[in-house]
Amino acid sequence: EGKLMEAKHVLVQMKEAGLEPDIVVFTNLLSGYAHAEKMADAYDLMKDMRKRGYEPNANCYTVLIQALCKTEKRMDEAMRVFVEMERYGCEADIVTYTALISGFCKWGMIDKGYSVLDDMRKKGVMPSQVTYMQIMVAHEKREQFEECLELIEKMKQVGCDPDLLIYNVVIRLACKLGEVKEAVRLWNEMEANGLTPGVDTFVIMINGFTSQGCLIEACGHFKEMVNRGTFSSPQYGTLKSLLNSLVRDDKVEMAKDVWSCISNKSSTCELNVSAWTIWIHALFAKGYVKEACSYCLDMMEMDLMPQPDTYAKLMKGLNKLYNRTIAAEITEKVRKMASEREISFKMYKRRGEERLIEKAKPKGKKEGKKKGSDHHRRKFGDERSKCNIIT
Repeated sequence: EGKLMEAKHVLVQMKEAGLEPDIVVFTNLLSGYAHAEKMADAYDLMKDMRKRGYEPNANCYTVLIQALCKTEKRMDEAMRVFVEMERYGCEADIVTYTALISGFCKWGMIDKGYSVLDDMRKKGVMPSQVTYMQIMVAHEKREQFEECLELIEKMKQVGCDPDLLIYNVVIRLACKLGEVKEAVRLWNEMEANGLTPGVDTFVIMINGFTSQGCLIEACGHFKEMVNRGTFSSPQYGTLKSLLNSLVRDDKVEMAKDVWSCISNKSSTCELNVSAWTIWIHALFAKGYVKEACSYCLDMMEMDLMPQPDTYAKLMKGLNKLYNRTIAAEITEKVRKMASEREISFKMYKRRGEERLIEKAKPKGKKEGKKKGSDHHRRKFGDERSKCNIIT
């Protein structure tokens, strides 16, 4: 606000000093008004520009349209600015068209977005992947998978090949709707077109396979992600989901294999306490107490101290099994690590027990997730949850 007033004051001073501001000065001030949502001042400035012989260019109109598209109620106003732009003979560029399409799609007016897209192509302006992305995301929000596939085909027809971000959106929607075979087909098509899956694409596929119970396929993609060196701490959520699903499904050997691929000496993955905690807790939750303890000891060999609640869990489990030997071994190592870190073992132990009590408290009832509409879902096979996939 203060800087805008200062800029306006400088403009007045320039006029008084007989200095004529150029188009760059006007455009910068116009952008400031637009971002501050002072549209009346922006319109007055454009009138002043014309009086001084400066015809607003595409950049000037675009900053106004972008600002107006942030509010649903001002979409009609954005369109009026666009019409005025054409009336004054100023040709809209790809940024202008994309801003309008983005605005309409953001507020659920997909048909109007398509209308602008058609107008854009008729005027000879080639849409980019970013332009199509706005419509694709809008279809994803409405779970319109068929429309996403049709849009990909339209992109190919006009020579605008889908990029990795486009494929990510459509694959994510396919997985969400249980169309696993289609997700695999899109993945293969993507690679055939010379695109290399990024970490986001891997995470989408792994989470999709896991949610649909396709655990063998999920493990395969996870290992490939690790082999390509793209696994890191931001993907711990995916690791947790996969390991928990495998252990719950009594596929402990597969879970161990997944853990081995990120923890062996040849792996480039740097595992922190959080990663080990995910694995140990997954085993413990399903009753594999001794295995959980074994991995806890491995973790401490890496000079990583277990979290207080992990230690409390294991002690509780070992107490039920009357296994004092392992309990003593773990306790001795934890005491030593606490001493080295100048941590009170009593406080550490108490904190762990308190966390277990806190987690054991009944949680409030959660509202069930709303089921998405099946109107636009496309069926590929009779049973979505089963994964008879040919890659």
